[in-house]
Amino acid sequence: MKLGIFLTLLPTVVTPASIPACRCGPEDNCWPSETVWRTFDLLLGRRLIKTSPLAESCYPGPHENRTECDLVDANWPTQIFHTTQPLGLAHPWNITCPPVNYVAGEQPVSCTLGPNPRYAVNATTIDHIRATLAFATLQNVRLVVKSTGHDLLGRSDGYGSVELWLRHFRNGIEFQPSFAPTEKCSEPGWKGSAIKINGAYQFTDVYAVAKRNNVIVVGGGAPSVGAVGGWHTGGGHGPATRNYGVGADQILEAKVMLSSGLIVTVNACQNSDLHRALRGGGPGYGVILSFTVKAHPNVKVIAVQRLEIAAKTSNTSAVLDAMTIMFQSFPDINDAGFAGYGYWAINGYQPLFGDTTAGYYHDFWNIGNDTATAKAAFAPIRKRLDKLQAIVTINETYKEYPDYWSMYESESSLNDAVGITAVVSSRLFDRQSVSDYKKVRNTLPTIIGPAEEMGQNTILLVSGGQVAKDAADPYSGLHPAWRISPFMSIVGRGWLPGSSEDIKAYIRSDVTNVKGAAMKALAPNTGGYMNEGDRLDPEWQKTFYGPNYATHSATKQKYDPLDLFYCPTCVGSERWVERPDAPLCRA
Repeated sequence: MKLGIFLTLLPTVVTPASIPACRCGPEDNCWPSETVWRTFDLLLGRRLIKTSPLAESCYPGPHENRTECDLVDANWPTQIFHTTQPLGLAHPWNITCPPVNYVAGEQPVSCTLGPNPRYAVNATTIDHIRATLAFATLQNVRLVVKSTGHDLLGRSDGYGSVELWLRHFRNGIEFQPSFAPTEKCSEPGWKGSAIKINGAYQFTDVYAVAKRNNVIVVGGGAPSVGAVGGWHTGGGHGPATRNYGVGADQILEAKVMLSSGLIVTVNACQNSDLHRALRGGGPGYGVILSFTVKAHPNVKVIAVQRLEIAAKTSNTSAVLDAMTIMFQSFPDINDAGFAGYGYWAINGYQPLFGDTTAGYYHDFWNIGNDTATAKAAFAPIRKRLDKLQAIVTINETYKEYPDYWSMYESESSLNDAVGITAVVSSRLFDRQSVSDYKKVRNTLPTIIGPAEEMGQNTILLVSGGQVAKDAADPYSGLHPAWRISPFMSIVGRGWLPGSSEDIKAYIRSDVTNVKGAAMKALAPNTGGYMNEGDRLDPEWQKTFYGPNYATHSATKQKYDPLDLFYCPTCVGSERWVERPDAPLCRA
């Protein structure tokens, strides 16, 4: 059968009633035979990959290879290793085949494919993508979609699935001096420059085009994050979001392939309901082939402040007192024009700065302002902190950069550590939620955890500013809590490879039911960030989508009536039950 003929077999009319009770799994009679898989591979032009665990070479068996194992172990913490592998995940939800460091005396324990896809399609063309959707639909095999694998919620996992791997689907990045919408759609009202990202590029590729054209494009802090996909649709924070809006607000237009194989233009004039869903309603509506996003004029000055706070004694109260003042001050710091990231601990697993494991530090930038202006803006907050000089040391320094990209490359363009499993919970904080000193002070010990946990929490000053102003956008699908919350806090915990299931369950429960619950209690009227949120949050619809969920759910059912693009905590996922060792089944 020719590929073109095969593609015509996609169903044109589908209803929820036609969805099977379960997707076919490898142990089921309905699972495609080896002959069917081989035929599919031939139709694709040999693009089908039968997957195996990344660290399989470290374990006894026919694929054991100590030299290759050493290479896998050495490269496991690097972004490039995981982004170039079909099963590579920067932050795996569940590692079922960890690498083994034989040099350090480690011994192999267990290696299985686990929840990873059984097959992957290395898609480089539209036809490869359309054929994969057709195959998954006709064979009733679970589909997962992966670009870079930069995800914390296991949304590219899937037991018994076929993976649509988009890493090599790339058709160029185009700078538009003036935004050129399809068919002259004038609804967005954007008169500035734009960048069209055709395919599964990473932000490092997009940033190079932006820098070359002396514009700012809003993207992730880590350049390895995918520039077309879940970062934008889930909200998307980064170094420039306070000043120019979150990732979802940048989307002017998209090309999307639906589960039927149809490619649609998505903007404020065409398929505007899907346009709204892509702008904050998360992934799972179709395969995004391209995004056209806003590009903003570069600036001529940026001041960057480094603030370091260290406890003078081993008494953790000093750090908690200082952090209470910081939590209460973040709204004012944001109003003063600052944005950036901070980190704090009472007994960190690694030094925050120097040899300090109990304290706080941040790097906050003030885009468009010089050092003198930024320092004057921070002065009232510094005055509050100075009252604690008896119990903490405070160090405040500044740098100045001549434009955005020199600042980004010096301060923010580092790839985060990867290859480890962590569970996180995030919460947006509005001004009201941190107005009561006693409530904040009483909450902080819970969200950081006892000293023996060696926890480290993250502060994200990435909203406020333009994010708040963009509340007026009628095509925004973002949780409204982003519009009223000047900062966010993320708590997280991980475990060592080989940890028991009991330990994993305890840590996950602690993040959900203790630390995450404490943040919810302090900020009951906000929400969380779905891309760095708690997969096990029992209120995930409310936390990640808020009052927009019903609208997004209707859009999901309209454009993906077969739920082909299922992913955990994505819109419509409550209709399914997922297990790590069994096929996906309807709830």
